[in-house]
Amino acid sequence: MRFFATLVILLGYWFLLSGEFTPILIVLAIISSIIVSSLTKDLFFPEKVNIKLIFKIFLYVPWLFWQIVLANIEVFKILIKPKLDIDPSMVEFEPMVKSDIGITLLANSITLTPGTVTIFADRDHFFVHALGPQFAEGLSGGEMEKKILEIEKYL
Repeated sequence: MRFFATLVILLGYWFLLSGEFTPILIVLAIISSIIVSSLTKDLFFPEKVNIKLIFKIFLYVPWLFWQIVLANIEVFKILIKPKLDIDPSMVEFEPMVKSDIGITLLANSITLTPGTVTIFADRDHFFVHALGPQFAEGLSGGEMEKKILEIEKYL
């Protein structure tokens, strides 16, 4: 059942993006979707689904996008000033998240947020470059890390 559901999703996505319906392309789409579905049927439909984890992720993603918008506004404010008002710094902190997925999610979320770039991340240390103190203030034990800790509980 997971194979067929994955096949339908892939074919639907292919037809949505392609917009081409010639016989050769339809046959190639079916063949490639069958191959990919057989290899990745667990990607969309794992055997065990954790509803709470999915719910937490669906809450986190819009929040992260909003943080990206807010950070973009802060960077824009810096850029429109005649004198660049930046005070770059390297911030080191010990993360509260300890799982590989939690560390990866935190590092990528920090890097996606304008004004900060994760330079190094592991279970014991994070090194983050920040454009200024307003970007560095919420890194260690901030709201982002607390939200990822909530997600990490259900991994």
